[in-house]
Amino acid sequence: MALLMTRIMISLFRKYLTSWFALALFGLVLAAFAISGVGNTSFGGLTSGGGVATVGGSDIAEAKLLGEFDRTLRRARQQDPKLDARTAARQGAVGEVYEELIATTALERFAHDNGIAISERAIDGEIASVDAFRLGGQFDQATYRRILSEQRLSERDLRDGLRNDLVRKQVITPVIAAAQVPRGMAEPYAALLLEARTGGVAIVPAAAMPAPPAPTPAALAAFYAAHTAAFTLPERRAFRYALIDRASLGAGVAVTDADIRKYYDANAAIYAGAETRTLLQVVVPDAAKANAIAAAVKGGQSFAAAAQAAGFAAADIDIGEQTKAKFADATSAAVADAAFALAKAATTAPVQSPFGWHVVSVTGITPVRARNLDAVRGEIANKLKDDRSAALLSDTVGKIEDALSGRTSLADVAKRFSLTVAAIPGVTSTGTVPTDPRFVIAPAAAPLVAKVFGADPSDGPTLQPIGKDHFAIVELGDVTPPAVQPLATVRAAVTAAYTADARLKAAKAVADMIVAETAMNRPFASVVAAHNLPAAHPLGGRRIDLNQAAQVPPPVKLFITLPAGASRTLAAGPQGYWVVHVDTVKPGDVAAAPALIDSARAQFTKDAPNELGAAFAQAVERAVGVQRNSAALAAATARITGTAK
Repeated sequence: MALLMTRIMISLFRKYLTSWFALALFGLVLAAFAISGVGNTSFGGLTSGGGVATVGGSDIAEAKLLGEFDRTLRRARQQDPKLDARTAARQGAVGEVYEELIATTALERFAHDNGIAISERAIDGEIASVDAFRLGGQFDQATYRRILSEQRLSERDLRDGLRNDLVRKQVITPVIAAAQVPRGMAEPYAALLLEARTGGVAIVPAAAMPAPPAPTPAALAAFYAAHTAAFTLPERRAFRYALIDRASLGAGVAVTDADIRKYYDANAAIYAGAETRTLLQVVVPDAAKANAIAAAVKGGQSFAAAAQAAGFAAADIDIGEQTKAKFADATSAAVADAAFALAKAATTAPVQSPFGWHVVSVTGITPVRARNLDAVRGEIANKLKDDRSAALLSDTVGKIEDALSGRTSLADVAKRFSLTVAAIPGVTSTGTVPTDPRFVIAPAAAPLVAKVFGADPSDGPTLQPIGKDHFAIVELGDVTPPAVQPLATVRAAVTAAYTADARLKAAKAVADMIVAETAMNRPFASVVAAHNLPAAHPLGGRRIDLNQAAQVPPPVKLFITLPAGASRTLAAGPQGYWVVHVDTVKPGDVAAAPALIDSARAQFTKDAPNELGAAFAQAVERAVGVQRNSAALAAATARITGTAK
């Protein structure tokens, strides 16, 4: 669940301040337009009756929640194309979107009730500032209309989304902007980091404890009854699968000499060669600015310097190596003609195209290099084979998907497409067979286990991507629910567990004795030695140094929290128990490290806006009135997971 939430949740600040919609625009992620949602939680969109929640007396309809969930899911799929709605919903994603929707709607209602509004002119300014809508540095109405059309967004949706985002900013920004942390709050924290400690840690190994007497039948039965979970076989799922991959399909693809000759003749222009030029270019909206740049270069200034003076960075002007045809497609025939008529290191006069006025400089020229058929025969054969195998894979996958959508069985699909079907016995979610420790799952089947355990038993065979150019048809078989193994079957394992548990309890008793004896002011190392245990390991240092490791060991974590003279036990898993002891604690001297105070204060100041923002948002929810309909949320989640009754 944590992994999914990382993909689809937004941070606290961002959650209350702006929607996915604004992030898509202001972050200039054009592809996110269609999937980020328009953030339109305006009150005209709220309906009464039957909502998943009520905010300020108005209901949020289930359709609104499901729509926001769908848009969030599609955005998450940009990072993980395999993510599906059922899996996301099972892992709590619907609830996360639900809370975000309530929070942002409450802030908008609060703003509305308090007369906070955004002018149409402010919306115009936000739209004009989006680089996606600009051409040649200027807002372009045609580009704006084209992008809205491509992404199936109405202008009203766009404006409503931006308006609501700006409203939320106006409400919450004053709250978090003034967050300050006084120096006096940071000083105790800095002193705590600088305190120095001495002490030690010892291990009481369970293996060093004497073996207990053999358990009586009654004692063994009682232990078994108290630990049945340890002797329960987990759920197991059997499945069958068939692999489809480009390499296997491509093995049957033939390329003849006639095919190669035909491709060579059809692409004669490519193999005849074409001159290429390395170009620098600026495009400006008016002739006067273009003439000024050209004049500066003609006067001895470098093209890069002249472009920089006009506001262009080096990355803006470097368009790399171009053929004449490619450059003409990107600009115009007139611009390409001018650029390819120059000598090396020369610069064109300004040339107009539909995009503006171009000034182009040639920094390199690569002459024509023709290649005959024999020189490229292998290259063409490989390309044709790759293209045909890719087309064959795409065609095959499409046909298989059509067949599976018609509920065709795996056996029938495999027969039709000459695929080999392999079977995997009932395995756990880790790909093991508890009753057969020698079983090793086939490498090709290993990636399918997680998909099998994420499948609904009522689903038919499905086509699953398992890597680049690799697919598998997977059909779920028998599902064996968890089952407790009879005592008679696992008696040896239960006896071993009983013995290990007794030794572990004995280790805990010894660890407790060490703590008690140390509390009587006896030296920690001497007490440990008196119990014939491995020598205590000394611990010491400043808290800040002890806590800097990427993974601080549990005994060290305990060591830096205990007071002077204290000892505590700490479980070390089945290995036994740690005993941690602190001898001395010397307070830190903040005067010796003033920079640490500044660092602590900066960190507190960084965290304060989020804390204030969260508290304010919760207060807003209380002020406007929020009622959550947990039953409606559960029903919506059930519809997505397919578990609705």
